[in-house]
Amino acid sequence: MLLKKTIRPFILVAAIVAAGLLPVRSFSQNILPPGQPEQDACNALTLCGGKFSTPYSYQGPGQRQDLDATPCGGANPETNSMWLKVTIATAGKLAFRIVPVDSLDDYDFAVVDASHSLCDGLTSKNVVRCNFNVDLPGSNPQGIVGLNDTATNPYVQGGAWGYPYAQDIDVTAGQTFLIMINNYGHDQNQSPSKGFTIDFSASTATFVSNTPPALQEIVRKCSDSSVTIQLSKPVLCSSIAVDGSDFVITPIIPIAGATGVNCVGSSGYTSQVVVNFAGHFSIGNYMISGKVGSDGNTLLDLCGNAMLLPASRPFAIPPPIKDRFLPPDTTKCDYSDIVIGAKTTFQTYLWNGGQTTRTITIPDSGPYTLQVTDTNGCTAVDSITITDSACPQYVYVPNAFTPNSDGRNDLFRPVFAGAASGFRFSVYDRWGRQVFQSVDPYSGWDGTTGGKRQPAGVYVWVCVYKLYHQPERIQRGTVMLIR
Repeated sequence: MLLKKTIRPFILVAAIVAAGLLPVRSFSQNILPPGQPEQDACNALTLCGGKFSTPYSYQGPGQRQDLDATPCGGANPETNSMWLKVTIATAGKLAFRIVPVDSLDDYDFAVVDASHSLCDGLTSKNVVRCNFNVDLPGSNPQGIVGLNDTATNPYVQGGAWGYPYAQDIDVTAGQTFLIMINNYGHDQNQSPSKGFTIDFSASTATFVSNTPPALQEIVRKCSDSSVTIQLSKPVLCSSIAVDGSDFVITPIIPIAGATGVNCVGSSGYTSQVVVNFAGHFSIGNYMISGKVGSDGNTLLDLCGNAMLLPASRPFAIPPPIKDRFLPPDTTKCDYSDIVIGAKTTFQTYLWNGGQTTRTITIPDSGPYTLQVTDTNGCTAVDSITITDSACPQYVYVPNAFTPNSDGRNDLFRPVFAGAASGFRFSVYDRWGRQVFQSVDPYSGWDGTTGGKRQPAGVYVWVCVYKLYHQPERIQRGTVMLIR
């Protein structure tokens, strides 16, 4: 009977952490938040053979499910997956071993020939090797799985026992392969996996090296004590000098250190580096440049390629957002709405009620808070308190009007001080014929019916309305139409 692998409970825990509902410090720093770039085939980590190690545990299938099926079966072909990529330089055999840090961690994999397919259009037909065998004690010695020259089966079905290897692949120059690796986690206590090393030393084919990393851009962050650099590709955390000596800033800002986002000490890889200043520095424009650090190298990609020098990017220490960007506390009539909003334009807005517009309409009293973000990535929060006041309420109905299009007294309608609801207004001629009706307190009679001018004279009106916190009223009277 085939054994079905299930999604581990720690996936839910990690999702809660990523959503900000629980503090990250409660869990292992090796667990990456869901949706990492390399969890999608089009952002696969490029390798060049040899050995590559990762200390991370991945959660979910990434931003998209790249494979909906494989020849190895299984209800979830991508479970806590990440992707690697190799391009063949010279023909030979493609073989590898996936060696877990913890021998009881369960790793599955699928190898996809993407030589003639788009990375976002993969199907099970592209899968040339896969191994979804079950990782029960004795099935995979030391938890190792992979491709080798003694296995004869290209596809190891989900639930199979005792088949840690699938058959190696005859490859030719120019072919590109994507390797999807599932991080199922620990078999016994259902904890996250602790990482693995993929070892290509059994391959007889050689692999294409790739372009070196570069300083791509500055991640917009409002800080006078650090700057975050986006790199063009992942680099080894071990290549980042912890004292920050891989970088220099002009005009001179002393650097206290540098850390890679998601780095676990010196292990792992990252696409962003945070350079910390030795203090707080003035608003202004600066230049950060790469150089050879105290560790004897500059930044190195996953294949060991060094960042080319010179490499520089400008950045700015921006001014902070002024404290008071909302109007002062104010009072409104208890029956009316009021519009409030930021006095200055920002990039984004987030009110405590969830609205994301610059202004909002307030029907009720109370405190209102707005968080804003400007184009520099600076954020600030301001609040305003709205107080209700009991204002006079009344209805005034004129006793005459002159619809002569002179812009004065041309419409006949009730005028309200206060919020009217349940409004109905009708006008009748002296024979009791209805000449006008409306349910809109702001519309009025222009002295015509069906487009025809009505004669001057006395007309009867009836108005039904309800003011704020008052009972419904019916009011009647007469009006003189003057021509």
